[in-house]
Amino acid sequence: MYKFVAIDIDGTLLNSNGMLSERNKEVIKRVISRGVNVVLTSGRMTDSVLGIAEQLGVNRFVICDNGASIYDIQERKIVEATYIDKSTVVDIVQTCLENNIYYMVFTVSQIIVRDLKHMALAFYKQRHNCNSEATGITQIKCAGKGYIEKCNEPFTRIVVCDQDRVIYNSIVNKLKEYDTVNLLASPHISNKIIREYGKEYVLSYSYAEILPKGMNKWKAIESLIQKLNVSPEEVIAIGDNFNDIEMIKNAGLGVAMNNGSPVAKEVARVVAPSNDQDGVSHVLERYILKNHLY
Repeated sequence: MYKFVAIDIDGTLLNSNGMLSERNKEVIKRVISRGVNVVLTSGRMTDSVLGIAEQLGVNRFVICDNGASIYDIQERKIVEATYIDKSTVVDIVQTCLENNIYYMVFTVSQIIVRDLKHMALAFYKQRHNCNSEATGITQIKCAGKGYIEKCNEPFTRIVVCDQDRVIYNSIVNKLKEYDTVNLLASPHISNKIIREYGKEYVLSYSYAEILPKGMNKWKAIESLIQKLNVSPEEVIAIGDNFNDIEMIKNAGLGVAMNNGSPVAKEVARVVAPSNDQDGVSHVLERYILKNHLY
């Protein structure tokens, strides 16, 4: 019997328009009513996860920042967190500036960017095209290295992006030299579809996530299941991307979405229908509610 369900948000729970379907919402509420721990497990910052958790009736824990922080909804506070020290953040930003690579620095309350490009532009457009319950209200701050040096907030992660795959691979190799952080590099180009004024256009870029040393979504899940007296075999983990690989690989039932990255599908036991086909609901109905087969 599965007692714990970890669900990624973007590309998994939400559809291609960044919206939460009524079916996913209803099925997850039914799963929670059966006493199963449902935990949103996202790369998003806390404020951007809580609105979705509220819609679903998730009432205890959420995992944010790709596993770097765990927020307790009942206590209304971060109960576990690991951060990147400021000197490392500044060094990495300097490396990006010297190599003309785009960066995004995440703190507990804001995203610091040079300007709106790549992933930051996708975030910005999505936030203005969807309601705040789906996108959150995270502040995007356009500022330089000087602002980062003066910032007193904890740093949760850094994202580096570039359209040119050769340049991107070069900076990834440089960033591997930092032994105080974890580097999660996307093996493929990300294509984000932006819908605006009745038209569609695609943002294409490669990106890598830089996390505190030893942190990933599965590490955070391990911490929670120990508290909740749940074994890894009793965990379902559902995701779509390279930052979901560890939880998909280590959970009792690892699930990748059909729209997901090939690297996520390779380690999954089950490939679910896509996020536009309510794949999360299919999995929960089959393996927990047991009234649907696909």
